Amino acid sequence: MRINTNISAIIANNQLLKVQDNLQASLERLSSGYKINNASDDPAGMAISQKMRTQLRGLDQATNNAADGVSVIETAEGAISEIQSILSRMKELSVQAANDTNSDTERSTIQQEIESLNSEIDRIAKDTEFNGQPLINGNLERRVYSDVRGISQLECSSNIQAGKYGISITQDARQAVAAGTVITGAGLSSGAVTATMAGSISVNGYSVTVSEGDTLNTIVKNLMDATDKIGGSVMLVDDTSNTTGTNPSTAGYTAATNLTQGVSSLVFITNSYGANERLDITCSNASLASALGLDEAATVDGMVSEGLDVKADFLLDASSNRIGFSNTANISTDGTKVIVNDTDSRTFMVDVPGSVAGTVFDDSGIKATGTTASAKGITQEVTDIGTMAVHVGANENQTIDIDIQKISTYTIGLDTINVMTQSNAGKAITSIDQALAKVSAIRSKLGAYQNRLDHTTSNLSISNDNLTASLSRIVDTDMAEEMTTYTQQNVLSQAATSMLAQANARPETVLQLLQK
Repeated sequence: MRINTNISAIIANNQLLKVQDNLQASLERLSSGYKINNASDDPAGMAISQKMRTQLRGLDQATNNAADGVSVIETAEGAISEIQSILSRMKELSVQAANDTNSDTERSTIQQEIESLNSEIDRIAKDTEFNGQPLINGNLERRVYSDVRGISQLECSSNIQAGKYGISITQDARQAVAAGTVITGAGLSSGAVTATMAGSISVNGYSVTVSEGDTLNTIVKNLMDATDKIGGSVMLVDDTSNTTGTNPSTAGYTAATNLTQGVSSLVFITNSYGANERLDITCSNASLASALGLDEAATVDGMVSEGLDVKADFLLDASSNRIGFSNTANISTDGTKVIVNDTDSRTFMVDVPGSVAGTVFDDSGIKATGTTASAKGITQEVTDIGTMAVHVGANENQTIDIDIQKISTYTIGLDTINVMTQSNAGKAITSIDQALAKVSAIRSKLGAYQNRLDHTTSNLSISNDNLTASLSRIVDTDMAEEMTTYTQQNVLSQAATSMLAQANARPETVLQLLQK
């Protein structure tokens, strides 16, 4: 028996220390509720749990992001809904104006309200914002860049991939243009209309009264005012054979500064371009028509002129392949618009100014014909820039891109709407119907985005629930199991303490040997 080294006590103490450590760990788990309180508890589990916690926080924020995205869409849709209401009112006004029981004064009042409503559409589009970001003014539309100045992208479907797309303008669009002959002033008395020359001149159904005593300048001014009201213009030209000018708004003509009798001629031009544009000029008095160089207006058919749509084709590369567009795409035109449609409802639409190809038109006949020295190639570069990326995931690039097409009276085709004549009102009805269809398509697209975000939110919630359950299994304490462990360790602690006391008492037996 040895008294310097109590092996039994050392063994009992070591066991007691182990039990105390286990008991302390059990108490920590029971009091915190976590199975992993230190990295040493479960190194692998700690790493996994921290990654899960980070993922969960990302999912929580992604849910908030999706909710913000829904708010953006609801704000934009509310504005578009009001624009639809405005368009419905404009349709009502156009139908009213199409009725010939209305006088010019009443149509003028209707036109004023339509112009006011147009201004409100543009204002709503400009001022609708969310958190300082404009929503429907093109700020959230895909950016498309052109290599030709003045080209406007009116539509680019979201399923059209980024890249370069080429079209070729083979002939410019043309307004309806009616050119008279030289103003002779024949039959005027002291420069004024006589009683036998009095009458009226009608431009697309809008009548201008010419009374006895009116001068040529007065008549021309009244014609200019009237044509301006119906969406056109009248100008004085000293040389109607020269249509090589580069200004498309004057149809290539050079305006004269003053009316020069025996030199100047009247040229009527519509503001809008395309085959749907028409000028129908009649005069009730042949003598008056002759004096103004509008002899044809006094005939049975009158002076008639129609515009021309732009002509376009696909731009080809060096290998004669279409640039950007597939072989299944087809191209069409409407006024100055070039529309490319392809499978999967892909639409690509641009608005081309009337002077891109440099077409020289001949207005000597009733219907304009044109020639172009060479076609003009236009390349549009479609990018993925501009859309609003709503981050709906916890990891990189987990986004939903919201593309909201620009809405304005120009993009929906109502910037030049006019109801001052019965024919113009009829065109206005068609234009408003087309605008309503376009706006409804944009609103429908927003509804699809909102449904997608709603489903995304539901998916995020499910992912959050499942990930939380997985994290709980790794880090949370099973209280029933841990209580069993705690009880076991507590009993072992008491037993080890008792055994340590017994081991410490054993050397005392040596005293009995020493006493003998």
